[in-house]
Amino acid sequence: MSSLPQFSIRIPPELEQRINDYAKENRTTKTRVMIDALAYYLGSVDDVPLSRKFMELEKRVTTLEAEVRGK
Repeated sequence: MSSLPQFSIRIPPELEQRINDYAKENRTTKTRVMIDALAYYLGSVDDVPLSRKFMELEKRVTTLEAEVRGK
């Protein structure tokens, strides 16, 4: 049994599907996705895993590359 706090929320079916898809694509659990997303949203940088930080940097680089090519 886990000693971590637990809570429940209601979310739209579309968001649940996106969470499920993301978890499957990244080979992780929905719980981990939610924890990472909350930490990121709340600005708890130390709690955001390195993989999440790396993915965000990749997105930013891709956006910047597209902007540079477009100019």
